[in-house]
Amino acid sequence: MLNVLIVDDEPNVRRGLRKIVPWEENGFQVCGEGQDAEDGFDKIMNLNPDIVLIDIKLPGKLGTDVIKEAREAGFTGKFIIVSGYSNFEYAKTGIKYGVKSYILKPIDEDELLDIVLELKTEIDNEKVWKINKELLKYNEIKNIILDENDDIEENNPIKEGYYKHENFQIALIADVDIEGNRIKLETLVKKQLYNYNDIDIIKLERVILILFKDFNSNRTNRIIIELKSKLEEKLKEQVFITLGNEVDNINKIKFSYREAKQLMEKRFLFLERGIISCENIQENSNDNSTDFNVIISKIYSYFDINDIEKLNLEFRNIEELFIQRNYLEEQIKVMIIKIFLDLKQKLINDYDSSEISIISNEEIIENIYSKISLKSTIDYLMEKFTYISEQIGTTSSDNIIKRVINYMNKNYYKDLKLETLAEIFNYNSAYLGKLFKSIVGENFNTYLDKVRIEKAKTLLVEEKLKVYQVCEKVGYKNIDYFHSKFKKYVGTSPLNYKKQYDKEV
Repeated sequence: MLNVLIVDDEPNVRRGLRKIVPWEENGFQVCGEGQDAEDGFDKIMNLNPDIVLIDIKLPGKLGTDVIKEAREAGFTGKFIIVSGYSNFEYAKTGIKYGVKSYILKPIDEDELLDIVLELKTEIDNEKVWKINKELLKYNEIKNIILDENDDIEENNPIKEGYYKHENFQIALIADVDIEGNRIKLETLVKKQLYNYNDIDIIKLERVILILFKDFNSNRTNRIIIELKSKLEEKLKEQVFITLGNEVDNINKIKFSYREAKQLMEKRFLFLERGIISCENIQENSNDNSTDFNVIISKIYSYFDINDIEKLNLEFRNIEELFIQRNYLEEQIKVMIIKIFLDLKQKLINDYDSSEISIISNEEIIENIYSKISLKSTIDYLMEKFTYISEQIGTTSSDNIIKRVINYMNKNYYKDLKLETLAEIFNYNSAYLGKLFKSIVGENFNTYLDKVRIEKAKTLLVEEKLKVYQVCEKVGYKNIDYFHSKFKKYVGTSPLNYKKQYDKEV
């Protein structure tokens, strides 16, 4: 149905206009009434009726003044002037602002019905024409943006309009899916950008495309930042926008689109940034020197000693490394699942896992694959590692010593001292030494010597290293001291042990 608004200062006239025409039978409904010029203007702008019946003489100003102000404010509906005065100047002013008819009081029912039915046909035709025009324009703009041809014909009236512009820039907004419901993002975007000229908005698959024409980059950025803020306020959801580079020719619009589209593929990496362009992510593509395995090794070490601050720092290093190397979402999730499952196996091997709450492999995989960004995935991993590390650090004295032993087994080649480990594990050194001996059955230095000598035996026979090389690799600074320790625990010198093994082989 079409909406009709009645604006007249006389209540009897308003009631009469409601009854004189069988509105609903003919496809209309009276959506409201205005009592004077100010009230009429407010109702026009708020109700946005299809047809307005308005009196010429209104308290405060003329009906033609209200029409003029409404037109200037963007109202596009139809006006019918209802007046008790046959005044050519009124009619002339009304025609200037698109008034469709001028009816004198007392109103003839048949005359009014004929006019509104004529307007109904006109409105329906305009809607069809507008839809067809918008569809044609929409298809032509899509062709301009997506066309693979190098040249665009200049004889098309829609395309001709683009040749007057000196620069173009494409922005893409990722579709928003909240709890499985697709949001009509296109409608929201159009509403927010309604007041800007020279912007085209198109719905493509999974994205909303915005084409800026003759906007400098700074202005485009300001508009995009403001748009993102308003959309997130309404949606209560993260919005992700990519910007292609500015181009200076209609034939190059497709290049700006391709850049924005390629950036959209990096959504998983940069979702929390909100807005990205080629310029503001170039900084992340240079440094590939960091070794991924080194970071993983550090993570496990900091996990062992429950150093949460350094643990979290290394996770952020992993996050940055994924970005630097431009890893795909699938690659990242597979690697993170491997890190998690390796940790779980380490716990099973090194600790009494019955005292620790660890989720199942299926839940680990499901949770990681449900994450929509790199940051949220790393945050999840940090949360789980921290939780498990804190559990291990507080369950029992046995577990504390197990963590110390794990650390010694990995770092035997360093200059390890009981005082050093006590500081790392936040214990008093004297208490840690007594605790170590009571649980392990021998003192710290004896256990460390045994670990080093076992490793030395392996290096001598399997890696064919010389004695002085083995001495350095297992953490002894003095070769004579190494000889004495080796003979004490093995019963022979390092060189004789190596020769004896070679004969047996």
